[in-house]
Amino acid sequence: MWETLARGETLLLPNFGLETVHHVHADDVAQAFALAVEAEWAGRHGRPGRPERTEFYNIVSERALTLRGFAEAAAGWFGRDASLEYLPFDDFRERVSATDADTTWEHVARSHSMSIRKARDELGYAPAYTSLEAVREAVDWLRADGQLDVP
Repeated sequence: MWETLARGETLLLPNFGLETVHHVHADDVAQAFALAVEAEWAGRHGRPGRPERTEFYNIVSERALTLRGFAEAAAGWFGRDASLEYLPFDDFRERVSATDADTTWEHVARSHSMSIRKARDELGYAPAYTSLEAVREAVDWLRADGQLDVP
């Protein structure tokens, strides 16, 4: 995907590219764990904040992105406009590798878009990274490590 966008080639997207992805930066995950531990510790020491039962929180960025929006933004990282082609998923699967098809399916079948409201309200969670910032940092790292051949 990254090399395709960087070269200005056409990127295939399943369906209409409207499924969503909701990435999170590792630093934001760590922040959430630290806040949860702090709330638990405070509860054990007589301070307000300890939940009465096990709690579950969505720990993601503030907003999800569509595949289309994600690809368009990522192409811009390489000074390009995204050239996108949309295919029904079965046709998409036939045109890409089995690994790429399976990975894409794992993303689009769920089409994640989750709320962080509970984590924000109960723990004070405030992600420092958007989905795009989290992924851009990963792409920059892969490029610097020589794992991506992009300008």
